[in-house]
Amino acid sequence: MRLNPLYVAALITFIPSTLAQWGGGGHRHRTSSTTTSTTTTPAPAQDTGSTTPSTSDTPPPPSTGGAHKGFNYGATTNSAGTDFQTEFAAAQALSGTSGFNSARLYTMIENGTTDTPSTAFQAAINTGTTLLLGIWCSSGQTIVTNELNALAAAMKQFPKLDSLVVGISVGSEDLYRETSGTGAGASAATLLTYISQTRTAMTSAGVSWQLGHVDTANVWQGSDGASVIDKIDWIGADVYPYYSSGSPSSLSDFTSGMSVIPNTKPVWVTETGWPTSGTFSGTSSVASTGNAETYWKTVGCGHLFGATNTWWYTFYDGDVSLPFAVSPSAGGTSPKYSLAC
Repeated sequence: MRLNPLYVAALITFIPSTLAQWGGGGHRHRTSSTTTSTTTTPAPAQDTGSTTPSTSDTPPPPSTGGAHKGFNYGATTNSAGTDFQTEFAAAQALSGTSGFNSARLYTMIENGTTDTPSTAFQAAINTGTTLLLGIWCSSGQTIVTNELNALAAAMKQFPKLDSLVVGISVGSEDLYRETSGTGAGASAATLLTYISQTRTAMTSAGVSWQLGHVDTANVWQGSDGASVIDKIDWIGADVYPYYSSGSPSSLSDFTSGMSVIPNTKPVWVTETGWPTSGTFSGTSSVASTGNAETYWKTVGCGHLFGATNTWWYTFYDGDVSLPFAVSPSAGGTSPKYSLAC
């Protein structure tokens, strides 16, 4: 399918040339068709927390509505629309583990269209996958309007969706990009406008989902983060010790990043993971399947799964220079490393 030019332009602006990261975010591996990316390779500075990070291993606040666990999914993989049906089914059948039946999306718009609802919706209904929906906010009002049009159309076309939606995120790492100058982002004031528009759209669609925003951990401690927190129901945290020269076996490297986030609202871990190969010049951390497995067991099994709403980064990321995926293929059920807890 052909990518919307607005999204392509935003993606080029947003992703550093050394990364092919997220397709939904700054460094991930995928892209959202209507926005910028939808899978990303996490932003380098996003997990640093504060200049004086805590080493406390205190877990983040518990999530609301049960502890969902799943993966992130971009709107495109290797420049083609994602086969959500195949990936959702494979995620639920991964060898060595079970219960990964939730999916985080970066956009509600199908790849290559203006405002057609994502094929992820029907795939979720077919596979019983719960969804953390996403609205891409870093490409301006026109794209957000298209996202909300897709939401309205989806609720008319798929009324069963209401019972599968865990929540909706208005934006992903927009404040990080805006304040760090790493790409097209959105200011807090702009996000507040989009949040208000989304609440109005949900009311019109007859749904009352938990609304949040996703950003890097350190962003949440500033005044911009505080103003957004005041208007949302949950806080989405993207935390990657890999980029902070962390150790995959040190839980404190993860929790120190989480500790800077205000606990005035429930915190959901929307992205975390460890790359299986490749290099990033800003870190001394080593990407390998062994370290990815250690991180999965230390942070995922030992801390998050079953306790906090968690969407691991990522299920399948395609052909990228810094892969984070647990599966080597879109339909693969034999993971790159052991997922047994």
